Amino acid sequence: MANYTRLTDTISSKEGKAYITINGVNRELFEISSITASLELNVQERQMLGHRMTQHKIIGAGGKGSMTMYFMNSEFLDIALEYMKKGNYKNISVQIKNEDSQSSVGTQEVVLRNVIFSTIPLATLDDSSDEPITVDTDFTFDDIDVLSRFDLPQNYR
Repeated sequence: MANYTRLTDTISSKEGKAYITINGVNRELFEISSITASLELNVQERQMLGHRMTQHKIIGAGGKGSMTMYFMNSEFLDIALEYMKKGNYKNISVQIKNEDSQSSVGTQEVVLRNVIFSTIPLATLDDSSDEPITVDTDFTFDDIDVLSRFDLPQNYR
């Protein structure tokens, strides 16, 4: 078998699902339009005695992401109100599953823990648009669990 990347093994960004868990209650994140999450490594930079090149060392990491969702659920409004009135921000996890049945690489599924959304949608109107209302928000997270990982493509095994 020839070793090259096959288009059928790439993962379509439209395939997969996301779930949200708020205070232990799990549901499909049906209002999601797009989501991305990544780790940003904190790198210390220092030039050491006797060495002319600047050296680098990883000293930590931070989780960041962004999400676009359709404006069709008041649950995030309830979370915001609970925080505003009582100072309690609910424990939120987001589980993201990338799975494309055409691909031989299988599934990758991660859980983002202690998610904090930067923007909570309250209300929006726009007389110049016929499109569904969407809201963009950035978020942070403090921990990650990996439930499944991609395999090598079939022609590389």
